[in-house]
Amino acid sequence: MNYFKLRKIAPWFIPLDAKMTLENKQGYRQIKYVWYKNSWRYEARFHTKTPKAQLITYPSWRLDRIRPGKGFGPDHASRIEESLVGTKWIKSSIVRYCARQVSHGVANKKQIEIIKKAHFRARLRNY
Repeated sequence: MNYFKLRKIAPWFIPLDAKMTLENKQGYRQIKYVWYKNSWRYEARFHTKTPKAQLITYPSWRLDRIRPGKGFGPDHASRIEESLVGTKWIKSSIVRYCARQVSHGVANKKQIEIIKKAHFRARLRNY
């Protein structure tokens, strides 16, 4: 697999100047692409099938974005961290909570659906 060309088959556009990082995890590989746009830091992650996954048992993509906060002054703002779930951005803390519920076997249908929609199946057949 050519990890430098992988971004071309992502479910969304990843700019050419995005920084790529390859990580060997416990039993799988993760490739991260990071770029900045309109005061957001975007992070697209592709990972191969993860051995201990209970729900997402296929190679998949995730997309997160962070808008840094500013802690002082008249224009102070809180940090915002969001994950793309289907076609909507939701708080990443909600996605992490749902993932924790799934891993503990106590997730409800809505939480399972959030995890499924946050992981976009990688289309590797024509790659």
